[in-house]
Amino acid sequence: MLIMAQNELEAPVHRSTPGMTAAEQLLCFLPWIFVLTILAVVLIADFTFSERHFWLYSVFYNHLHPARHPIIPGAVGEAMPLTLIKSWPLALAFLGLFITLFALYFAAIRFLPRLVTQRFIVCSTMFIGSAYILLPLVTSQDIFSYIAYARMAIFYHLNPMVVAPTAIKPDFVYGFLYWVNQPSVYGPTWLAITALLQIIATVIGFKYVLSMELLLRIFGLMMHLGSTQLIWILTGRLKHTNPLISEANWQTRRIQCTLAFAWNPFLLLESCVNAHNDITILFMLLLALWFLIPYPENRRSSYLVAVIILALITCLKISYVVLMPGIVLFIVLQGSAVRSLQSRILQTVVALIVYSGLIVAMHIPFWANGALLKVLQVTPSASRNINSFYETIVNSYASFRGIPITHKMDYGSHLEILSHMLSTGLFVVSYAIICIRSLWRPQYINTWFAMIIWLAFAWLLYCVIGSPWFWPWYVIILFGLFALLEVTQGDPGDKREPIHFIFGSLDVALLGRLLSMSMVGLYCLWIFYNLVPGFQFTYFTSVVIWGIPFLIVGIAATRRQSKEIGRRLVEG
Repeated sequence: MLIMAQNELEAPVHRSTPGMTAAEQLLCFLPWIFVLTILAVVLIADFTFSERHFWLYSVFYNHLHPARHPIIPGAVGEAMPLTLIKSWPLALAFLGLFITLFALYFAAIRFLPRLVTQRFIVCSTMFIGSAYILLPLVTSQDIFSYIAYARMAIFYHLNPMVVAPTAIKPDFVYGFLYWVNQPSVYGPTWLAITALLQIIATVIGFKYVLSMELLLRIFGLMMHLGSTQLIWILTGRLKHTNPLISEANWQTRRIQCTLAFAWNPFLLLESCVNAHNDITILFMLLLALWFLIPYPENRRSSYLVAVIILALITCLKISYVVLMPGIVLFIVLQGSAVRSLQSRILQTVVALIVYSGLIVAMHIPFWANGALLKVLQVTPSASRNINSFYETIVNSYASFRGIPITHKMDYGSHLEILSHMLSTGLFVVSYAIICIRSLWRPQYINTWFAMIIWLAFAWLLYCVIGSPWFWPWYVIILFGLFALLEVTQGDPGDKREPIHFIFGSLDVALLGRLLSMSMVGLYCLWIFYNLVPGFQFTYFTSVVIWGIPFLIVGIAATRRQSKEIGRRLVEG
């Protein structure tokens, strides 16, 4: 399937030939100069952040000199897992690292698209990602939770979806967990993946925490490379959506969008360092979109394969259920001119039965007499606020009225619970409106490209309005969807373009770039918050991470509209 990309047209690449001037020869080597510079920056950071140098060596040392009891903490040869940033010098170094990387990133997507090919992007991303894998730090402790749940299932034969990590206190990884009282909120799909990785590590003799962390990072890089390849394939299907773009310009756009996605410092951090499972979800979603590409009339649709993938995504993280209604609307409304209503309804019913049936079947082994339903009661995301506008509103109101905000680690305060109810209400109403609007005006979702726009808008709506508990990795799938939208967008103010129907005059490319910076910025903010005990204004974080990007995009849209109005007045 992914081999199809080799048959696609590629942007021209400059090669060094005799008779070239020095400037032309430098231009030929410019892409590799960027790659080597980025590699140098990341490798320097590898040593800068290392409290215990050569941590990768420790993985292989433990393999060659195994402890007698590899599960018990303090066993001979056990290596310290990668740790969070907990000092001012390292915090400043982290900030400087990503300022440098983003500067190189923006320069690359500005100057390289006409000089590189799709194959170069994949190979260079593999090299850069390998350097990220060596970074001896994490900015999220979720990776330790992944490891703990896998060890619970494989080593202790426990059900991590109903049993909390407190059941494995003697295990070495326990000391690196934050949510110790919470069973896994990740479903059977992710448990199967991490358990398989743990089995592989055990079979080959790598039984230690660091070994599993390395495997998760490698797996994350593989998912990112797979998503990059899918971005290239899928963008090749979108040429017809904007016939105003010339063929040469189109190929340059495809290279630029693929490069912007592949080298995104935020995505590389999440895939190769934190190894968040949302990177896997993005790959699965793009794969589902590939199966939803309309076939010629003489071939059967593969929509059921896409539905199965969507079910697996939901069984990985339940919040992604909000994507399924968009797929259902697409199945119902696409091809209404050539397909009968009865045929479309039948396909929709079959899709819903397959989707819900697979979800139920995958959860039955973990049911534990209904204990699985109680997991939501101890999940902080169900009642607490963080990094969202709701946190800002609730804390500002409480400060104004002199109301103390008291909450438990896993359970929110009364005001936070009320804000969750408000969030749910606002999101449900907003979501219902876009669904009804799509039924009323099918052009919003009855084509493959319109469906991508719809999914991007729905998930953005969820992140901003429907998620009072928010962290950077929630927006990962937006970058994949934005890459598909960016390749077709000419003038963001051109109402002739399909993307205008939902995103209006917003520049999705600019929004994606700003969000990638603000998400890394959120990590930087929390690193500094943790170094300043008792800091009282953390609840304004959402204003920075959401307010600034939307403000800049809004100003840019307003300027374009003002210029357009001025042009029309001059012409009139």
